Amino acid sequence: MSGTGYSDKIKHLDREYLVQTSINGQTRSINVSIFHSGQLISGRVFPHPDNLDDQGLAEYTLEIHRQYRADFASLLGLIEKMKESDRPDIIGKIGMTLYSRKLYNEGLELLASAVEKHPENSGLKMIMGKLLLATGRFAEAQASLKSAVDLSPEYPDYRNLLGVACLRSEKPVEAIAQFKKAVELNIYFDQAHFNLGLGYILNGIVKEDFELARNLKANSIEAFGKAAMFNPRLICDEYKKGLALLEEDKLEESFAILADIAENPDIESPKERLMEMYLRYVHGENGVTEDGIKDYIEKIQNLLKASPAYADLQNELGMAYTIMGKFMRDKAIEHFKKALDVNPRFSRANKNLRLSENDLKGFEVLLEAILK
Repeated sequence: MSGTGYSDKIKHLDREYLVQTSINGQTRSINVSIFHSGQLISGRVFPHPDNLDDQGLAEYTLEIHRQYRADFASLLGLIEKMKESDRPDIIGKIGMTLYSRKLYNEGLELLASAVEKHPENSGLKMIMGKLLLATGRFAEAQASLKSAVDLSPEYPDYRNLLGVACLRSEKPVEAIAQFKKAVELNIYFDQAHFNLGLGYILNGIVKEDFELARNLKANSIEAFGKAAMFNPRLICDEYKKGLALLEEDKLEESFAILADIAENPDIESPKERLMEMYLRYVHGENGVTEDGIKDYIEKIQNLLKASPAYADLQNELGMAYTIMGKFMRDKAIEHFKKALDVNPRFSRANKNLRLSENDLKGFEVLLEAILK
């Protein structure tokens, strides 16, 4: 079955978004896309069920469309609420969520006022820099990230991002300096090692510094080798092709291929998605359901099957279960209250309600502390 599709417009402030969902019979998938001003800004692909007839598949697709539309509208509502927040840590986490969802302009709007209110907050400036990089505003990104590094010089990820901004601005000497400092601060930082290799190649192309170009090939190969040692997933056909071109002194071709590897779109991190779910939930936004949390937990579990020793994912799974715990406690309270609506004299339900409410207060403090 193909051709079945649904679309809805969502208006938020002065923007209009289009949510489209369609069935692709060739790839046996259901595709959900969000557009703004004719540009695709976000999307997801869902598997095509095998056990449904045409009508069942259409209904299933419509339900996915409705859920995704509600999810996106809820996120937009949360952005608006966060503009009034005076919690830079929370705003920063939402900023990262918007970055991961490719809602760059929305993120920049949220971060602009927060950076103005909290000029000494390096994390906000770092996230602002990431968003500016994603929109191609390299000079502004460089300024924002330079400020973040000045405020927090010991953070290697800030230095790596500043180096990336310098690379995009074709300033390899400064980029190399930042990548070198990043790997001094964290020798296992595979991205910084990889970017250092790119910096050496770019310097050979734009010829900014003669001395750095002397051992270009050896320095680049060493940097790429360390990156691959710490992250073997980098070793792909394109990686091998890029190194082969480097060996042939085809610098521009090599740089283009290897830079594509470094610039692959960031996959939404579990922590960012988790924080978004939590914030939407506690701020009363719709779209966070028991099934949604369970689905999210299942996704992390599937990732862990491939990488059971991935400590970060194990930690995110624990956090997801913690959010599920709060959700289930809220549901319990809801049903104790319903029992009392039916029978106000139901002493056991009244006792259970009081115990659950007291327990929930401590649980909420725990949850907020875990998610900081």
